[in-house]
Amino acid sequence: MLLASVKGIREQLGFDDMTDINAAIEMGLHAAEPQLASRLNTSFRRASRNDTFWVKEPGFLEGGHVSTEFRLSRGLLAAPPAVSSTVRDRLVPAVSGPDLGGAMVYDLERGIARDWQNYYASLYVTFDYQYGFEAEADNPQAYKLDQVPDWLQEAAKLLALVNVSDSPSLSSAGIELDQSVLRQQYDALISQHLRYAPMALLPL
Repeated sequence: MLLASVKGIREQLGFDDMTDINAAIEMGLHAAEPQLASRLNTSFRRASRNDTFWVKEPGFLEGGHVSTEFRLSRGLLAAPPAVSSTVRDRLVPAVSGPDLGGAMVYDLERGIARDWQNYYASLYVTFDYQYGFEAEADNPQAYKLDQVPDWLQEAAKLLALVNVSDSPSLSSAGIELDQSVLRQQYDALISQHLRYAPMALLPL
């Protein structure tokens, strides 16, 4: 699916509205989507997800300070998740745990939750959320660009240009794209948005 505007890329290259150029750019954008999904370790199509974590104790403890991080299965969350907890101990049946919602701080883009208030002890913590983007009503092959962050649209454009840099349509028009420069721009941009959280717990 398309994470950026075909028209915008075409105009950036200086082309009129031509079928073969549009097709080449679309092909490059379609190829860019799975490449970006793999690099960011998430999916882009709007869907619901349920992630459960086992937390035996706080992820970090020093003096009176505690910190626990959760790396969700997906990033680019549409809204803060609903969070619930269950106490699990071999001596007692499973019961509802403390209300954690007010303590969570979210990085919705990266899909990371952080809690600096609660001392966790033998809890299952569950996050229910939606992630990704909705498709355009009149073009199910394109995402609603008002939901796609500007940086992700730019990354998709750069990767699409890399993908079509040796396209016959561009070559015949005398357009030459420097792949190495485009890749450097792409790598510099995408590295700022990776879902990197080395201290975070992972879902079961």
